[in-house]
Amino acid sequence: MPPGQANDDVAGSVVPELTPPDRPPRPWWQTALRWAPVAILVGGGLAAFFFGVGDYLSLSEIIKARARLLDFVADQPVTTAAAYAAIYILAVIFSIPGGSVITIVGGVLFGGVAGGLITTFAATAASIIVFLVARSALGDGLLRRIERLGPRIASFTERMRENALVFIIFLRLVPVMPYWASNVLPAALGVRLPTYAAATLVGLLPWTVSFAFFGVALDEAIAAQELANPGCADAGTCTIDPAALASGQVLTGIAIALLAIVPVVFLSWRHRRKARADAASAGDEGDTAV
Repeated sequence: MPPGQANDDVAGSVVPELTPPDRPPRPWWQTALRWAPVAILVGGGLAAFFFGVGDYLSLSEIIKARARLLDFVADQPVTTAAAYAAIYILAVIFSIPGGSVITIVGGVLFGGVAGGLITTFAATAASIIVFLVARSALGDGLLRRIERLGPRIASFTERMRENALVFIIFLRLVPVMPYWASNVLPAALGVRLPTYAAATLVGLLPWTVSFAFFGVALDEAIAAQELANPGCADAGTCTIDPAALASGQVLTGIAIALLAIVPVVFLSWRHRRKARADAASAGDEGDTAV
């Protein structure tokens, strides 16, 4: 065998790298099916806006309907709680203004603790629905486009995924963007559903309980007005003193919400410290290897 022939044979036997074939275009009906839930959510929100559904979600309407709503709770507590949760879910997924007012209604009807918990679970369920719809429609295509904007953007999205729990809890506690955007962004970043659901539940709890206790204070103020001026609630003539709503319950709820930010800041600080320690350790190992 001539010298080098074996190597030539081996080299010649190497299979050349094949480029993956282009994916066939997605059928139109699959694309339509993927975006149909988004169209339903957007269409439902626009319909609610044009028909003025948000006009019924006001404190004046709550005062007028308070007696009837409390009668429903007394007669059918479980059914009323389920209906309340369903209404809240629909309001969130269709982005109907007045979510905070509905939360106050929960406090009026069910009390601060029960109303806050029912609202928190309903809001979490609604957020999960929007998250799943967004993830199904966007897939990972939007994330790839975002990361192509530059290495800094790609690094930012990677850090957001690594710190998804802290990131989402922070978005819930400090609403720096519209609520629908805080549901869509984690889906676009590829956050896992269990992480998203747990962070949403934890992050929503303080403020929903706070607003529910606000509803308790409102209910007490309305009751006091009814004693002084019977029938004023149905007539819409009750005058609610804002100072009466600044009760210890409301302040306690707000304090809980503010204190909930502390562990988020601590977790973020600990993660950054660990990342710096890992980077320093990797640098030391590289120096040792050299």
